[in-house]
Amino acid sequence: MQDINIPEVLKRRSLPARFADIQARKRLSVAQYREFISATRKAQRENFDPHADIYELIALNTYMADELLRNLWQQCQVSNHMAALVAVGGYGRRELFPGSDIDIMILLDKGCDEQTKQKVKTFLTLLWDIKLPVAQSVRTLKECVSEARMDVTVMTCLMEHGYLSGNRQLYDRFVTLIHSNKVWPSKKYFNAKTAELESRRHKFGDTANHLEPNVKENPGSLRDLHTLRWLTNRHFKTGSFEELMDKNFLTGSELLALQEAYITLARVRYALHLHTGRGEDRLLFDYQHGVASLLGFDNPQRNLQVEAFMQVFYRTTNQLSNLAEIIVKRLRSNIFPSLLRRRARLIDECFQIRGSQLEARSANIFKQDPSAILKLFRLLQQHSQLSGPSDGLIQLLLDHLDLIDDTFRHNDDNRKLFIAILNHPITNGREVRRMAQLGVLGRYWPSFDAVTGRMQFDLYHVYTVEEHTLRVFENTCRFGAPSSGDELDTYHDVFTQTPKALILYLAALFHDIAKGRGGDHSEMGAKDARTFCLDHHLSTFDANLVGWLVENHLVMSKTAQHSDTNDPGVLKDFAENVGNLVRLHYLYLLTIADIRGTNPKLWDSWRSTLLADLYQNTSQFLHHGLDSPVEPKELIQEVKASALQHLDRQGIARDRCLTFWEELEEDYFLRHSDDEVARQASAIFEHGSDGEVVVNIHQYSARGATEIFIYCNDRNYLFAHITSALSKLGLTIVHARIITSRKGHALDTFLVLGEDGGPISDTDQCRQLADKLAAVLKHPSRISISVSQDLPRKIREMQVPIRTQYEHSPNHDYTTMDLKAPDFPGLLASLGNAFMDCNISIHNAQISKLGERVHNIFQISTLDNQPLDPSQQQGLDHAIRQCLQ
Repeated sequence: MQDINIPEVLKRRSLPARFADIQARKRLSVAQYREFISATRKAQRENFDPHADIYELIALNTYMADELLRNLWQQCQVSNHMAALVAVGGYGRRELFPGSDIDIMILLDKGCDEQTKQKVKTFLTLLWDIKLPVAQSVRTLKECVSEARMDVTVMTCLMEHGYLSGNRQLYDRFVTLIHSNKVWPSKKYFNAKTAELESRRHKFGDTANHLEPNVKENPGSLRDLHTLRWLTNRHFKTGSFEELMDKNFLTGSELLALQEAYITLARVRYALHLHTGRGEDRLLFDYQHGVASLLGFDNPQRNLQVEAFMQVFYRTTNQLSNLAEIIVKRLRSNIFPSLLRRRARLIDECFQIRGSQLEARSANIFKQDPSAILKLFRLLQQHSQLSGPSDGLIQLLLDHLDLIDDTFRHNDDNRKLFIAILNHPITNGREVRRMAQLGVLGRYWPSFDAVTGRMQFDLYHVYTVEEHTLRVFENTCRFGAPSSGDELDTYHDVFTQTPKALILYLAALFHDIAKGRGGDHSEMGAKDARTFCLDHHLSTFDANLVGWLVENHLVMSKTAQHSDTNDPGVLKDFAENVGNLVRLHYLYLLTIADIRGTNPKLWDSWRSTLLADLYQNTSQFLHHGLDSPVEPKELIQEVKASALQHLDRQGIARDRCLTFWEELEEDYFLRHSDDEVARQASAIFEHGSDGEVVVNIHQYSARGATEIFIYCNDRNYLFAHITSALSKLGLTIVHARIITSRKGHALDTFLVLGEDGGPISDTDQCRQLADKLAAVLKHPSRISISVSQDLPRKIREMQVPIRTQYEHSPNHDYTTMDLKAPDFPGLLASLGNAFMDCNISIHNAQISKLGERVHNIFQISTLDNQPLDPSQQQGLDHAIRQCLQ
């Protein structure tokens, strides 16, 4: 923190009522102290504006807290001989934000008497009574040392301290003890805090580029600045970054970068606390617009306003993250000087290896040979045992990024080097990410720089565009590893069937590169990809293949999740678009890498199975030949014949099956596999008589979810009853097929996931679930169809549109409704409510999820089996929006 002239600040700033009384140490009532705290918060908001000096505001907050605590300490008459009041932690650092806890420690002399202890208790009770947000501890000197030795977090908290009141000599003894190397030697402290730093970064996915970042804890956040301060403070016995420049540990440019990063991040955190009215450090979607407005970002288009603000935030955190890495490496060499005494091993005229790091042989290597910038990363691939570049080499690189210009980009040797780095079979993911973090990738490929820090305003992406791109690229790289140790091993065999891995890598890098330009990002990205590939000497065939993959990178996901892939027409259209097996292999792997790189929670067994089924079925279709597709009637006969074989083994008569199947439309057999047809028929014959409710649960369906099949007489509001019951049982419906037979029987299939996001694994739970559903559906009058599910905050903030389209078929007495809406828990139960409120009957339905959205097709009518007229369609639209908004 900079030194601030508080008397001058007090003259310029809005001050809370009764501040003069607080300064004069006047005794106030509990109510009056509370009024002062409330007035202080009001003054904090009045004093903040887009151009306010953030150092000044934070210093003023801290001074206000100082004066209030000194007043209270005096009113409680705590002995100034036996105790000292000490600011610690963030407060001791003189860094109080509007919502910060006020960390204090009451230091007791070892001979402290009972009267003093009672006074301390009175003091702490008063803090509680006036609702001051304090985090307090009471310790003796001995306890400070013992607790600090046991816990590095306690040690760190005590290292940042400030005297407030009481026994000054006792406080001075505390300072001497806590800064002694006997408590936490510099080397031990460095190892503990850097391990903590790595753990924290790993917790946040080793990136600051979350769409809802934590301003305090994310990589590149305020906590990185704090960690640098703690580490250097412990080793150099300094109290500020400015002192480190005096010791020639920091350069002037590094000091300036640290100061600028602090100003940006502190302003964001200050505004966030003001906007939320509490100590909230998560920059959620809900808050980003309000914080951007407080910070002076002004744009009539809300998304553009937020994006401009967040790009400043992300660029700051990325720059700070790089600088923190440099400083930590430099400090490690300073604390462990033996690392620098190791003999260097020469590699070439530019680089050498010392220990586990790559070093520059001179400060002129990049000026003499700009291509050495890319050679650096190629060498790290060839010497994969190295931990990375040294701090000196990183700083040298950052100082020479301007050498990457159009001349550099058009140089054929550089283009070959870049492609070689992308195509390395083992460490391409690691080094491409390092290139991105150090700014090399964005300089070499300006399109990547354009999406750096770019927001994605949807419900399922959790990373910025460039972070998502890097994760997708890393996923494709991991397909090539024969034993990566996770589910990606499953796709290694498919990867080996692709002629050139480079095609997949380039498609991953370009698939979202045109986001934010307006228009179709897939088409524009495909054009960019073709140009880039040709410039980098790929063949026209390969360039067109990369372009095709980029242009079609969403097609497989949409087809698998949106369409009924058991429909021969759907499969034929998809296969014709893909064209051949090579494209299918590439597109399958790219789709998996894309979804897995979007959101860690988005990939589940259901999506995995949907894509695998589409991949396998399309493979068979392409093997069969596009010119001789299987006819629907042929498929229906195959399904029936195979199902009859299953049922025959169970002793179920063929004639009984065929008679029952006459009730069903041909569409039933196109939408169900032979296993499903046999399983459902068996359940009906075993448990059902005409009109009896049958609930059959197949624990692990081939579709990666638990299958719930319900058979009963169709009736009004059945869909509402079922979906409401499933919602109340805590199940998420990911797919549904609603079938009504010619005789008025409902054959409804729901694919559900449990609360853990996977199939229901417990057999007893499945049995109990079936019993509960059957009991509920047998007594519909007992069903409460009210749904109290609140719309998730991200859907509210993103304002995802709801779209309906109606079509009446002259050959049927129903209306087809096509509904696209945001997905959230309880959605179908809410829709069931809307249908019930409007007296709508559902005859057939196809319900599918696509990422953050659902696409549902309902065949509906009035209760007297008439299609909906325009006024009824309008009424249903209104009811749906009331339920979903």
